[in-house]
Amino acid sequence: MKVVCSVELLILSLPFLRVADVRSRLAFLGRRKSCSGIYGNSLEKALRNNRPSTGEVLKWAESLEALLTNQYGLAMFRHFLKSEFSEENLDFWLAVERYKNTRPFSKMAARAETIYNEFISANGVNVDSFVRESTNQSLQFGVSPTSFQQAQDQIFTLMESDSYQRFLKSRLYTQLANQDSGMTSELPN
Repeated sequence: MKVVCSVELLILSLPFLRVADVRSRLAFLGRRKSCSGIYGNSLEKALRNNRPSTGEVLKWAESLEALLTNQYGLAMFRHFLKSEFSEENLDFWLAVERYKNTRPFSKMAARAETIYNEFISANGVNVDSFVRESTNQSLQFGVSPTSFQQAQDQIFTLMESDSYQRFLKSRLYTQLANQDSGMTSELPN
């Protein structure tokens, strides 16, 4: 597979990863979500860059915002969520971030409909019924950059209290955080 081969080349500079482990665990890089293109290959992009320092990795534990604003951290978090089959909340949050920056504004309605159909109406993300209905009403009155704000805030809070906390306790994060101490040997599940 072409993507895995390119990942193999990229990880040669990462001493704590073994090619065989990465090949077996990163098969998802060859897949794309066709309808929205939000999955992409962020782990491969992150691996092209130098591995972050231990200090950078430790900053990810300060807040979910710090993790999500770091390209490598975001890729690691996505990899972790994919391993748990729970990446839909992150996908929604990122889709809304891109939606907020949609230009020209005439494209917002189509993107809003796509996000709503994929994540809100299909019960793709876990928002309460009040937020679901409020988002629906907001979109009926006209789209704006804040149309999904309540839902995005609720999903962020859910990620912050749940999946982010599990990520910080995961072998993936702890091995990255302890890389200078020589404790890292492979990319965990």
